Amino acid sequence: MTSQLRRRGRSGWRYRQARARAWRARAWRSCLLTAAVAALAGCVGMPNNGPATEFTASPPSSQPNNDFIGLFPSAPPPGGSPWQIVQGFLVASANYPIYAGLANGYLTTAAAKAYSPVGLTVLSDFYLLKQSPAQAAPGHREVSRATVQTGSIVQTTYGSSSQGQYFWPLNQGASDSTYTFDLVKVNGQWRISNPPRSRMLLYEDFQYYYQTRDLYFFGPQEEQTLVPNSVFVPLGTNEEVLVADLVNALSQDPKTPWLANAAVSQFPPQTKVLGVSVDGATATVNLGGAIAHASAKTLWEVSAQLVWTLASSTPLLGSIQSVVLELNGQPWTSRDPPCSGGPSPTAFQTLAAYQCYDPFPSAATSFYYVNGGQAWSRCGTETQARKGSIGTIDPLVDHTGAYSSPDCGISGPYLPEPQASQTPPQSSSIGPLAMASVSPDGKYLAVVPPDRGAVYIVTLPGSAASFPKTPRLTTTGISALSWDRTDDLWVAAGGDIDMVQPAGKGSFSVPFPGTVNDLSVAPDGIRIALIVADGPRRELEVASILQPQGPQTGLEATAAPRVGPGTPLAPDLAHPISLDWYNTDDLIVLNSAPSGNALSEVPVDGQEAIAVVTPPGAASITADGPANVLVAGLAGGYLAVSPGPEGPWQQLANRGQDPAYP
Repeated sequence: MTSQLRRRGRSGWRYRQARARAWRARAWRSCLLTAAVAALAGCVGMPNNGPATEFTASPPSSQPNNDFIGLFPSAPPPGGSPWQIVQGFLVASANYPIYAGLANGYLTTAAAKAYSPVGLTVLSDFYLLKQSPAQAAPGHREVSRATVQTGSIVQTTYGSSSQGQYFWPLNQGASDSTYTFDLVKVNGQWRISNPPRSRMLLYEDFQYYYQTRDLYFFGPQEEQTLVPNSVFVPLGTNEEVLVADLVNALSQDPKTPWLANAAVSQFPPQTKVLGVSVDGATATVNLGGAIAHASAKTLWEVSAQLVWTLASSTPLLGSIQSVVLELNGQPWTSRDPPCSGGPSPTAFQTLAAYQCYDPFPSAATSFYYVNGGQAWSRCGTETQARKGSIGTIDPLVDHTGAYSSPDCGISGPYLPEPQASQTPPQSSSIGPLAMASVSPDGKYLAVVPPDRGAVYIVTLPGSAASFPKTPRLTTTGISALSWDRTDDLWVAAGGDIDMVQPAGKGSFSVPFPGTVNDLSVAPDGIRIALIVADGPRRELEVASILQPQGPQTGLEATAAPRVGPGTPLAPDLAHPISLDWYNTDDLIVLNSAPSGNALSEVPVDGQEAIAVVTPPGAASITADGPANVLVAGLAGGYLAVSPGPEGPWQQLANRGQDPAYP
C-alpha cells in the first residue's frame, strides 16, 4: 500500500486526449489480466484492500459516469491502520465530489459534514514521516486517538471555481510540505477528524483524474474572436452535470488569474441557467432572465461560447456535436447565419455555423525567411511535406512591387535555389534585410535591416509596394516580430516590448517587468507568450494583452496597451531561446541545454512540457498550426521542415534564416 502513494518516477502527464484514452485502456486491460489474482481496486494506484463500493454512495449532483474507466477508490478497509486510512482517503478524495460518499467514509461524522475541499495540490512525492498512537484516555485500555504525519513535495497548486473546474496553477516549483492527520476510533475503526482543505494527488496520476477543457470567452473590445481558457474537470463526471458546470462557468468572466481582466463573457448580467440536458450528440441549454430580451448579436456571441465549449471538433462516439439554445424553454433559431456564407440557421447549432469565431484559424499558407539580404516565401503544407515535397521559392515582393502569395495547394520538389524563370525580388531601398514578417491578413510587411536597430513597414496590397526610407521604429537589438489580429506589430528589442500601429502613426513602449528576448502573440490577440531573462536563467511565460480602457477613435490609439504580469510555464525548461504558438492550447519551444538544443510542446494550461523530435543544430522555430510544417532555423544558416512534432525533419538545400509565418 505504501508504494501506492510513493513517488514512482517522472513519467509525466498526458497532454492529449488520445494519450489519456490509451493510458486508461492499458490500465483497464492490465486490471482485467490480473483480476484472477488481485482485486480490481489494486490496479494503478488504487487501494488494494477493502470491499467494493457502489457508485450510488455519491450525492446526485456529482453522480459519476459509470462508463468511466480510471482509478476507482474503495471504501475504508475493515481494521485498517491509520496510515492505510490516510492513503485510502487521498485516493477517494482526489477528484471530489465524484466519489464523495467514499471519501466521507474515511472521515468522522462531524468532519464529513464540514468537508468541502478547495483547490488541488499536485505532489511529486508523498510519504509517511511518523505514525504515533496517543495514550489511552484515563480509565480506558484501548488507544482511541492517533496521528499520522506525512511529508510531500508540492509540485503545483491549482485554484478552483464554484462550477467544478480547476484553473491554471497558482504556483509552480517543488517545495517541501508536511501535514499531520488526526484520527479517532469510531465504532472500532480509525477515521480522520481533520482532512486537508485541498485535494491531493501525485502528478503522474493527474491524467487519470482530470482532463483539459477549453472555456471560450471574448476579448473586451473584440467581436467574432473567441479566447480559449483551459481548465481541468474531473474525469468520470456525469455528462449532464459536466455540461451544467461548464455553462455556469461561461455565464461569468474567466477565473484563471492571468486572463481575469483580459477576457469576458457575453452572457448578459442576471442570466439564469434554467437547466441543461444531453440527448445523444445534442446538448440543450435552457437560459432565462436577462438573456431572454437580448439582441441577435448577443445571442450569436453566447451561442458561439456554448458551441465552441461544448461541441467536439471531431465526431467521436458519445461526443456532443450540436447545441440547442432555449430561452425560457423555447428553442431559439437565428434569422440569419452568424457567419457570412455559413450554413442556414437551425435550432441545432454546430461548429460549422460559427467558424468565423475560430480563435486559431489554420489554413495552408506560406512561411517567410531571409536569404542573401532578400525576403522569400515558400508554401509548406503538412500534407505535401508528408509526401516529401514543398512549395517553390518565390520572392516576397517582386521587382514590380507586387506581393507574392503563392497557391499553397500546388507544391513541387525541394529546390536548392529559385528557378531562372521566377521573377526576381525588388531591391530594398534600406539595403539588405535580416528579418521579415507579414501580417495575418497580408496587408503589411515588416522588415529589419542587419543592424537590427529599426523596423520598416511596407503596405502590400496592389502592385506598387515600395520600401520606405523612414523607419516606423528606431531601437536596438530587435529579436522578435509578431503581428496581432488587428494588424498591430509587437516587437522585442533590447529586452523591451514595443507596439507599432501600421494603419496610424502610433508607436508605444509597452511596460513589462522583465527582460524579454522573444515573444509571440496568439491569433486571438489576447494571449502573448514570452521568453523572459532572469540573470543567467530564462523563463517561459504567458500573459494577457490588456487594451486601453475607454473609446479609441480614428486609426491611431491614444493610449498604449499593457501586458499583464507573466505567469511561468514549464519550469523544467531552464533556458528557452525561441518559441511560437503551435495551436490553440500549445506552444512549440526551443530550449538550449548542454546536451544540445531541444524542442518541446508546452501546454499553456500549466502542464509539463513534452519533448518532440528536434533537427540537429536547431537555432529557432516557427509554426502555424497542424495544417503547415514546422520550420526550424539551423545554426549553419539553413532551414529544416517537419510535418509535425513527431518528425521527420528534412533540411532544405537552400540557405535561409529567421523563418516566420504570417
